[in-house]
Amino acid sequence: MKRNPDQLKKNFDLVVIGGGITGLAAANEAAQRGLNTCLLEKNDFGCATSAATSKLIHGGLRYLENLEFGLVRESLRERRILGCAAGHLVRPLPFLIPVYDDSHPGRRTFQAGLTLYDMLSLDRNWKVPEDKKIPSHVFLSSEEVRKAEPGLKAEGLIGGFLYYDFQSLHPERLNLEFLKSAVNAGCTAFNHFEVNGFVSAAAPVGKRITAVTGKDTITGKNHTVSGKVFINATGPWMDILLGLFEEKKETTLTRSKGIHLLTDKILNDHAVLFRTKAGRHFFILPWMGYSLIGPTDAPFLDHPDSLHPEHAEVKQLMEDVNDALPGRPLKPEMIHHINIGIRPLIFSGKSTYRASRKSEIYDHVDNGYAGIISVAGGKWTTSRQLGEDLIMMALKKPELADMRAPHVDTSTMPLFGSPGFGMSASEYENRALSDHYTRDISAETHRHLIRVYGTDHVEILSLVKKNKSLAKAVSPESGRSDILAEVVYAVEKESAMTLEDIFMRRLVLGTFGYPGDRAVKTVADLAGKLLKWNSARKKSEILAFKNLYPSLKKLIPR
Repeated sequence: MKRNPDQLKKNFDLVVIGGGITGLAAANEAAQRGLNTCLLEKNDFGCATSAATSKLIHGGLRYLENLEFGLVRESLRERRILGCAAGHLVRPLPFLIPVYDDSHPGRRTFQAGLTLYDMLSLDRNWKVPEDKKIPSHVFLSSEEVRKAEPGLKAEGLIGGFLYYDFQSLHPERLNLEFLKSAVNAGCTAFNHFEVNGFVSAAAPVGKRITAVTGKDTITGKNHTVSGKVFINATGPWMDILLGLFEEKKETTLTRSKGIHLLTDKILNDHAVLFRTKAGRHFFILPWMGYSLIGPTDAPFLDHPDSLHPEHAEVKQLMEDVNDALPGRPLKPEMIHHINIGIRPLIFSGKSTYRASRKSEIYDHVDNGYAGIISVAGGKWTTSRQLGEDLIMMALKKPELADMRAPHVDTSTMPLFGSPGFGMSASEYENRALSDHYTRDISAETHRHLIRVYGTDHVEILSLVKKNKSLAKAVSPESGRSDILAEVVYAVEKESAMTLEDIFMRRLVLGTFGYPGDRAVKTVADLAGKLLKWNSARKKSEILAFKNLYPSLKKLIPR
């Protein structure tokens, strides 16, 4: 995954613009079918919407309220597939829905919904390892609910429902496993490449897109990337990218923003679903020894590059939590990090749509622009299927008429780093601790590497074997198990180009909150040597990374 500008000179069959999970899934589907594929990302792979999630791989229980049975069924099918394809990063998570005497909807409605949820996921345990099997839902008495989660409000509690979905431990790393699968199959991936124009040629009707122009924001050099078909998978930036060639705006996109709070652990080990008095819902989710609270949902009308959390939305979410848990108030000093993202909602306009769930795929040939497809909407869980739908549509276009793509079924293929499709991640972990035992790191650090990198953790162990100093902790004071070898691996093998890339989407240490000045300097020194940063560049990288963390004092009501 080392960036090589010379690779951009190829004539590609397919160019995917946007390195979020939709673009990554599409690139993987294309590369697995033998298409000469290029993926271009403005910033870093999976840096925006795809990382700002509730860290769930789920069927979407609440979608049943809208009678979206097809969406739920597809999500539940893809939930099983992701659990089998990336077992080291996807784990079952118990969910608890407390039911009170004034709950709306009430017990009967939840009972009906969860029964249907179970029916729609009848194949959930088909050919899955023991550590991924999911039981049917059960109803717990009020005493059982209080025993499971003593922090819940007891007044009016009549019981609760227990069911299971999956948790994505590190969505940032799961993004990368899709990407590395694509690269392993021949895809050219280039991050920090901002597309700033389109090249077109005359077509029988209108124009045909033949190339994109863009700037490598690391080197400042401009490039032209040619292709037969282009996919616009830029999510919240979709209509902005289209504005680079649409003479008349034909497509619109609705955006909403949402935040999550990372806090001290508030509840035990269940994800608990709450519904506010205003009808909103939010989760309190257990994650890596913390609680992850959210999401919020509000319209966002500004440019997506200007996104930032605001005091009012933090205040509202804190009030929702404290109303739901009056006995365990959420205090300002308990908040470690605020994560924010934008959801790209379905657009409207003159168009031809094709999607498995509502209107998500748009072929611009109807508006006189051949050779380009756009995609909006979708959800993390169903990204593999959406990627497949995109490539099946692309293969039918006349620009790829000469392609003889082999039949490929990625629904039975492991992602990069997986011990194998449907293989037990826990069994692999225990086996790897023994087979790859080393005195250079602790068992705790070894386990951490296996859970983050899967089978590829041996590459990091080999770096430590060559240089024992790389076994040192990145941030000893944090108690986290990240080591310096991961920084080298991120730069040399995973195309990390900035401190943000390293901390937020390779080591993922930055997702726990600001890692501290000492850790930031340590990583900047090591990465700077590898990337040949001068002192000015190193200072600017440190400042830019610090600025990712808004002042909690200004945002959190006290």
